[in-house]
Amino acid sequence: MMLPSRAACTIVSPNYLAYARTLAASYLAQHPGQRFFVLIVANLHDPSPFQGDAFTPVMLHEIGLRDVHAEAMKYGILELNTNVKPTFMKHLIERYELDALAYIDPDIFCYTALDPVFDALANGASAVLTPHITTPVFDGRSPSEQDLLFNGSYNLGFIAVRRCEESWNLLTWWEERCLELGYSEGRTGLFVDQKWMNLAPSLFGGVCILRDSGCNMAYWNLHERTLAETPEGYHVTSSVSGRVLLRFYHFSGIVVSDPEVLSKHTDRFTLASRPDLHRLFADYKAAVIANKNGAAESLPYGFDSFSDGTTVTLLARRMYAKHQARFPAENPFDAKSKFAGFAREQKLVQGTVAQAKSTWKEFNPHDRRVEAVHKLLKVALRVLGPHKYELFMRYLAYITVLRNQSVFLRDPQWPADETGK
Repeated sequence: MMLPSRAACTIVSPNYLAYARTLAASYLAQHPGQRFFVLIVANLHDPSPFQGDAFTPVMLHEIGLRDVHAEAMKYGILELNTNVKPTFMKHLIERYELDALAYIDPDIFCYTALDPVFDALANGASAVLTPHITTPVFDGRSPSEQDLLFNGSYNLGFIAVRRCEESWNLLTWWEERCLELGYSEGRTGLFVDQKWMNLAPSLFGGVCILRDSGCNMAYWNLHERTLAETPEGYHVTSSVSGRVLLRFYHFSGIVVSDPEVLSKHTDRFTLASRPDLHRLFADYKAAVIANKNGAAESLPYGFDSFSDGTTVTLLARRMYAKHQARFPAENPFDAKSKFAGFAREQKLVQGTVAQAKSTWKEFNPHDRRVEAVHKLLKVALRVLGPHKYELFMRYLAYITVLRNQSVFLRDPQWPADETGK
């Protein structure tokens, strides 16, 4: 009897290659005879810098995207890496005639074979998802249940599918949503590829919610899981699964150069407060550092600037997404393209240095500029009154979504009742 064809994959841009190497080695050690594929998300066509490892490199232009440059202009690097996930998975299943395929985020390490996952697929599941948490948490710390309402019920750093009509339908539905609306845009209820999967169990039959505590252990579920090292390997204990083998740990938010950091995304635990994780984290950080390759990791992403070096801003990306139909049959990254000219004319871009990432949490409420905004809002309240002020706030909530600013960031010669999309 022929054994089922199984494989796993991940997605990285060149700067994250050390993580992909580490993951691939860990997965193949636990699943001898299988293959591991790594999609390289960059404006590169030559796979040779990524060969020589145990994994099979796949270049972005190979997976069947209708227009690579258009998708790369619409989305930032995080968005693009996540939104091509279902397209990549469909490509691998079809090309290699796989019976089962697992997608695994690059900052994951496999400690034992993923038997519960493949067993679920073998028993008829069309897809396997893992929930962020399996027990409540309400302690005022981050991530909270409210954070998970914002980011999604299931962590799409992992998904596995079986080759069947139902999973193909799921992947096709997911692909369409990711390529059309895969924004990291919390104010509109969107979070790249992940939030869509909230709907999957009710839209598609056979979606298995795997609550095994040894799968996808991470900072978001440490309140319910503890780790122990035994001669047989690591074991996870929780009230949901009891004592089970650690299958894979998700090191999301890790800082490999800092031995003290558990994750940048949580204030619930630190490594100092979780001695059960010390050995796990030390070994993983050392493995990633050992897998670094400066030459390959320094290769350019290639989708962060126009051909003349001008930085592509998030605002420019969002206006391209809204007005994309106005710029057909062109490479929008070409500095001589119609879109590049539009971006310059509308002041959507400036200079060759990318702005540092920041969030609203980094704003100081006592900064003079922030206080000036607060004073303006107080004046607006007095002038408008409470009812019209509430309406004004609703409009601000709408218009501060960058895509919605296409109503005025547009060519004045375009018809007034059209946005181009």
